[in-house]
Amino acid sequence: MPKPIRNILERKSDNVKALLRYPYIQWKLKADYKLFFFFPFWQIGGGERVHADILKVFRLEKSLCFITDESENDGFKEEFQSYADTLSLGRWAKKPSFKNLMLKQIANAINRQQNPVAFGCHSHFFYELIPLLAAHVKVVDLIHAFTFDPNGPEHYSLPHVARLDHRVILGEKTKRDFLQLYQDKGVDLKHMERFAIIPNQSDVPAAPPVKDYQGRLKVLFVSRNAPEKRPELFVEIARRSAAQQLPADFIMVGDFKHWEMEHIPNLSCIGEIFDREALKDLYRSAHLIFVTSWREGFPLVMMEGMCQGVVPIATAVGEIPAYISSEEKRNGFLVENEDNIDVVIGTFVNRVAHLCEQRHQLQDFGLQAYHFARDNFGPERFTASYKKLLLEA
Repeated sequence: MPKPIRNILERKSDNVKALLRYPYIQWKLKADYKLFFFFPFWQIGGGERVHADILKVFRLEKSLCFITDESENDGFKEEFQSYADTLSLGRWAKKPSFKNLMLKQIANAINRQQNPVAFGCHSHFFYELIPLLAAHVKVVDLIHAFTFDPNGPEHYSLPHVARLDHRVILGEKTKRDFLQLYQDKGVDLKHMERFAIIPNQSDVPAAPPVKDYQGRLKVLFVSRNAPEKRPELFVEIARRSAAQQLPADFIMVGDFKHWEMEHIPNLSCIGEIFDREALKDLYRSAHLIFVTSWREGFPLVMMEGMCQGVVPIATAVGEIPAYISSEEKRNGFLVENEDNIDVVIGTFVNRVAHLCEQRHQLQDFGLQAYHFARDNFGPERFTASYKKLLLEA
């Protein structure tokens, strides 16, 4: 069947499914809720992990969560649904005639509540909803990181800055980026007062795991397959480490199966890991985790690794330099994000070679990474900050 015809049939099928789902959506919108969340996906990803953690904070409140875009998989679907009533909007958030109706109906459902809160992250639908919300609705958004893309959330959220009661970000670097953006776009700088810095959280064990520092090092790359993550750098680092016969094994976790065709002897691609405990087990046995991205906020996988005594080696982008350093904090290593990619790759390889020789330093940094994570990434601060922001008048 020709692709254009197939696409038309698929859209018609999606429209029918949306119409059949409409009575259920209507029924859910008649209920009373305190909190309304708008997230694009429930697929596997660092941002989605954070969104599940936010929903968990408010699991005892009456919450309704809208999934506004099409997820690639059902990675966190069960967790989302266990913490909040959850509606996947599908075509109701995309098809213009459907969307306009749904925006009005959701706005009406929120506006009739007494003290409602609307919280969204990286969702076009959420920002389109904001002008329809009544003055008594508290409106809060979360920006994980600057995309430096003219079509990114830092830009498409700009028309709604005056209506946002709070804006959650991960650190001071993002705040400085917003200050520059506001100045460039002529946004009143009084709105800078509405930013709230809330770092993400991760589960921290009571004690650091015991690792084998005598054998081959285990190096992780845990990510979704996206251009800004630059997985090809990790593959090349593994290739050059193999050429130097460094005693290190490189493991890619994510949708990277096509890299297996490279046949690099020290590289393995184990696919996506949906089970949280299975991922923790992998962290417990690992020594290093790489972040090769050209842009980031502060990667959740780095936090998860540090909680298990894994030492990060990461490009110095986003909020990362505020949390790790080889001198002051002694909990990880930064790699300058040079324009010359060959230099970046070479720096990673040199660091692996150094740590293969300096096992005592690696062990010390692993312990420091664990203690730093315990002091900074535990759930207590995260929970208290979000409850104060969303629930207090």
